[in-house]
Amino acid sequence: MLTYQLAGPSIRSAAYLIDLLIRVAAFSVLSTILTCAGLALPGLSMGLFLLVLFLMEWGYFVVCEGFFRGKTIGKHIFGLRVIQERGYPLSFWSALLRNLVRAADAVPFYGPAFISMLCSGSFQRLGDRVAGTVVVAERRVVLPREPIILERIQPLEREELGSYIPSERTLSVIEEFLGRRYVLTHSRGHALAWVLATGLSRRLNYLGDSKLVDRFPMAFLARVYVTFLKAKDEPDRQQTPQTASIGMPL
Repeated sequence: MLTYQLAGPSIRSAAYLIDLLIRVAAFSVLSTILTCAGLALPGLSMGLFLLVLFLMEWGYFVVCEGFFRGKTIGKHIFGLRVIQERGYPLSFWSALLRNLVRAADAVPFYGPAFISMLCSGSFQRLGDRVAGTVVVAERRVVLPREPIILERIQPLEREELGSYIPSERTLSVIEEFLGRRYVLTHSRGHALAWVLATGLSRRLNYLGDSKLVDRFPMAFLARVYVTFLKAKDEPDRQQTPQTASIGMPL
């Protein structure tokens, strides 16, 4: 089960204060620039002034949370993040929706937001309830890693595979997973490995023992990793004798 620590009103208020100071500073700088520009173009400065005010009030939160994984600068400083209620990453449309409802939360002086958070079991303001989001406090954890003993893993037979070659990114994912396999229970590790193993077996057109994929998906991933890791290293090993022979006396 996915668990997370909810962020309460006090720390969220502190993060909001940081964001408010940033927006005020940015607005002050832009207002000064627009004022100077207005001396040359009197009819243009007021329209741009209102546009900047709108973007600072509404666009700041939508852009930050929608494109930076649920974080504003203030939330990042205090280790907070907006996520979906079920633990999924925040989508752009959820970020847009929760911040459009900010108009109802903010009047007067964020009173409705505080009342909603205190009445909600998940500290959700009105925007969070409408968008189905929560604000959580991040916990930074260093996961242990165990080395992969490649010599004990037998590569897959080349005649059992098609022409597909996994990308380096896929091999890196397998390496990370295998290196942290002891963090998970045996059943949970195989359940997670099965998803990637079945997808890879289809892409590879694997013709070998299907029980290896279904019953031992973690072992299958290890054999895929070793197979294509060695295939990538073979050209280097083949070039080594040729390079060493240059300049040798006959």
